Amino acid sequence: MLMLNSGRLFILGLWAVGIVTGLVAARAPHLLPVPTPALIVPLAVALVADLALRPSIEAGRIAPITMNERAVGVIGAGLAAVLLLAVLES
Repeated sequence: MLMLNSGRLFILGLWAVGIVTGLVAARAPHLLPVPTPALIVPLAVALVADLALRPSIEAGRIAPITMNERAVGVIGAGLAAVLLLAVLES
């Protein structure tokens, strides 16, 4: 059975944000909050999620998210957003 810890959920959540960002940027760019590259939205969401999880991590309720998990999540989300944007705009 696949066990999902906080790091894996962080990665999956960011990948979902990347996919949604790519789809929105390609189909309805006016819905993005500010005119930014599609790569910036997953990065901003990662920062906000990391700050929101910090109290639970410090209290010991969830396991800390490693730098590798952060990197995989942000880079994967950015690639998903940019690739979807490139494919759907062509």
